[in-house]
Amino acid sequence: MRTGKNPAKTGLPAYSPNRLGVALILYIPFTEGYFENSLEIFRYQVESLRAATSQPFDLLVFDNGSCAPVVAELQAMHARGWIDWLLLSRHNMGKAGAWNWIFSAMPNELICYADSDVLFRPGWLEASLEVLEAFPQAGMVAAQPNFYDVLEGKGKAHTALLQDDNFVLGEYHPAPEIVDEYCLGINADPELAARFHANPLPAVTNRQKSVQAVLGASHMQFIIPRRVARQVTPLPATRGLLRKETMSLDYRTDELGYLHLSVLKPYVFHMGNTINERLLVEVAQITGKSGNRRLGFSPGAPRAHKPAQKLSPAMRGALALSKRPRFQRLFLRLYDFLFRVLYTEGQKR
Repeated sequence: MRTGKNPAKTGLPAYSPNRLGVALILYIPFTEGYFENSLEIFRYQVESLRAATSQPFDLLVFDNGSCAPVVAELQAMHARGWIDWLLLSRHNMGKAGAWNWIFSAMPNELICYADSDVLFRPGWLEASLEVLEAFPQAGMVAAQPNFYDVLEGKGKAHTALLQDDNFVLGEYHPAPEIVDEYCLGINADPELAARFHANPLPAVTNRQKSVQAVLGASHMQFIIPRRVARQVTPLPATRGLLRKETMSLDYRTDELGYLHLSVLKPYVFHMGNTINERLLVEVAQITGKSGNRRLGFSPGAPRAHKPAQKLSPAMRGALALSKRPRFQRLFLRLYDFLFRVLYTEGQKR
């Protein structure tokens, strides 16, 4: 039996979302090995996002099946107001599956998506909005120059620009340091790095507004207008991270006639899963806080990073074998098997 009157019925106002919403997908199934530094890197991301974003925004974190200690940290961040919306999934829905939830649910006019290892720099939003406003046909805008043709030469949306004299297709030659940083972020081998340095990027210019953008956007970070996000979903989602499924976002966006674009300078950086002095210095510059401690979320002494260790003979031998294609394939199969064992065990807890 209900007694009294629900106070919400007396005219309690609902929350009015900001124009910008930022969505992050987090997946840390355990805190050892590959994921040892992932939670710390995620803290750097959130802190840099708060410090480098010039406009109010709502932050959504979609936890895609992380382990209990990570979930507890996320709940603490939510309680402190660092996270506006926290969605916890016991199961890994896959990257495309998480996109389905995010793109269908977020109420913001503009939705910024980023992987959980992306560092945000001041100016990222301004540069992205400049491109969005100069190119009304933009469906995805990344805050870092795109070096891969994610549509593999099959993109068609940009051909409509050929019919408009206000837009000119051309080339963009990024500075060597921009290429070097991109290669550092993805750990590109020398051959790939040389190719990136040698080849210019396709670009488009709005002559009336004197704004140039790179043709192409990556999945690491991008802004997508809500009206576009609603149209591209649902995406196929059968695996945790399957290129064919994540690529479906690009193809559907292109099929709808929307452009993939990115800015000319790197306003975001791919931190990956390692912490080094270069990263710590930049985190400190962006946030005004020491990058070698847990930032802003909970008290504690500075975190000590492990010094470089001398490799054992067994490790040196294994590294030498890993350079041979046959052994590399064997090691990768073994790594995949062990990861599946640990993931399955983690799901039982």
